[in-house]
Amino acid sequence: MRRVDEQGAGHTLFPWAPTHVAWFENASLYPVRWDLVFSSRTALALGVGLGALVLLIGLQRLIGNPSWPELGLFERMAYGAPTLVAIQAAVTLVFYGVQPALLSPAHRLGANPAGYVIGGLEVLVAFSFITGLLDWAGACVLALLVLLGFVTAPPLDAVSNLYWLGIAITLFFVGRQASEHGRLRPTFRRLGAAWTSRAVAALRVLTGIAIIAPALSEKIWNPGLGAAFLRDHPQFNFPLHYLGIAWFTDERFVLAAGIAEAVIGVLLISGVLTRVVIVAMWVPFNVTVPFLPPQELLGHLPIFAAMYVLLVHGAGVPAGEPQGQAQRLPGSPSQAAGSPTERFVGRASAGS
Repeated sequence: MRRVDEQGAGHTLFPWAPTHVAWFENASLYPVRWDLVFSSRTALALGVGLGALVLLIGLQRLIGNPSWPELGLFERMAYGAPTLVAIQAAVTLVFYGVQPALLSPAHRLGANPAGYVIGGLEVLVAFSFITGLLDWAGACVLALLVLLGFVTAPPLDAVSNLYWLGIAITLFFVGRQASEHGRLRPTFRRLGAAWTSRAVAALRVLTGIAIIAPALSEKIWNPGLGAAFLRDHPQFNFPLHYLGIAWFTDERFVLAAGIAEAVIGVLLISGVLTRVVIVAMWVPFNVTVPFLPPQELLGHLPIFAAMYVLLVHGAGVPAGEPQGQAQRLPGSPSQAAGSPTERFVGRASAGS
């Protein structure tokens, strides 16, 4: 629920201006209502989140497999996953770099040297991710840009960019040129195979935290911002406008959307049946793309890439499994004997 100021106004750096422009609405007109932190809205979100987590834990115990469903399709999909993450992240970084904006359309930078430097760094990081040249250095720069957001933006807005840190961690340890996340880059292979699982787990946890932040800052603790979005896009409240449910007012729709978003974040952080959670979030995270300006798709490409990795690999370090025992990454082709080429040749020989 975000809108970039049409005149391109944003906060400048050196000196920094305390303004904040969201993706589709001017968020500076709707500050977070911190008085709602201890309110029935927060209590309801916590209750629904806890209930959903208990249900998912019960389902996982019933199934007996934290990586369920384990499909052969996921193993095939895992090939090239690091490249997909790098390329989709690079496309979004170029989009932000030419504006310039700091890792989000909400964090527009001024037309000044500092803004151009940060935009240039984003483009350079994108170049390293596309080519694989010094992609480890690009990952380090990306992590520093995430930390810079905590200096230049409101706290919850900075937290909403933490999925970029998860991407930086995975590409730092795995590398853009790896065939799949089951293989560390050569420099880190001596650390052990468990670090591939830990990198994916970091991506999962940081993405979950990043999803919770806008649920709070744009919906649960900021009903005014959500209502402003619905005034401009009333069709998004489909229960009211298409099903005729008069009880489902815009305020209640905003609260429900915020709770759903926060619950998804909590479930991702928990690591319980991560693949099920990813499948459940696929539709709500994609359905808005055709109905909003291009920054909706461009801004979410890195999150879609993270979702892809978590779908094919699951939680990374399965819930309840000690870190030291996480020696294999669920869904990783590297678990099977032989390299991808060897296995392909073996199948071809068997069929001849």
